[in-house]
Amino acid sequence: MSDELVAAPTVELSVVDLGPEAFCRDIHPRLVGSLRLYLGDVESARELAQDALVRVVERWPQVAVMDHPQAWTYRVAFNLARSRLRRTMAESRARRRADAPPTSSWGVDVADVLAVRAAVHQLAPRQRQAIVLRFYSDLTVDQIGEAMGCRPGTVKAHLHQALRALRSAGLATDDDLLVVEPTTKTETENDR
Repeated sequence: MSDELVAAPTVELSVVDLGPEAFCRDIHPRLVGSLRLYLGDVESARELAQDALVRVVERWPQVAVMDHPQAWTYRVAFNLARSRLRRTMAESRARRRADAPPTSSWGVDVADVLAVRAAVHQLAPRQRQAIVLRFYSDLTVDQIGEAMGCRPGTVKAHLHQALRALRSAGLATDDDLLVVEPTTKTETENDR
């Protein structure tokens, strides 16, 4: 052997070997930059990069032994970005539909339907439940009482109060009160 000092072989530690904090610190700037280019929004890019790195830390024992942990991290980040884009597009479509004037193919006056819905929504919760069960679900007073857990007289009171409120809003007539009175369907059918 010569008198030269033999240097010990250098072992280059990878960022993965240094642990999850070092891995995340190393990949974070490039991950944010990639997501920013993909999304066009730096705040969303930062948020999604953070979400992806949280998943890296949560699954560190599995990530650390992967052949390509950085590739897995990018895949997670871009999956999150695609999900956000899909959600944003769906919300945008829903907003456009909500802003479009309502149309009806049944010959129903949409303005009347919206007025009734708004007026019913303004009723007290128990009155609203009674009205919906009586006029939409076509239940008898006894059936409504069973569904609401109260006596038929209480149901009639709720219906009467609700119809009075709807009448004052211009949506119910005095004849509607007659529909409240029958207790069973057989009484209603016999009256016809």
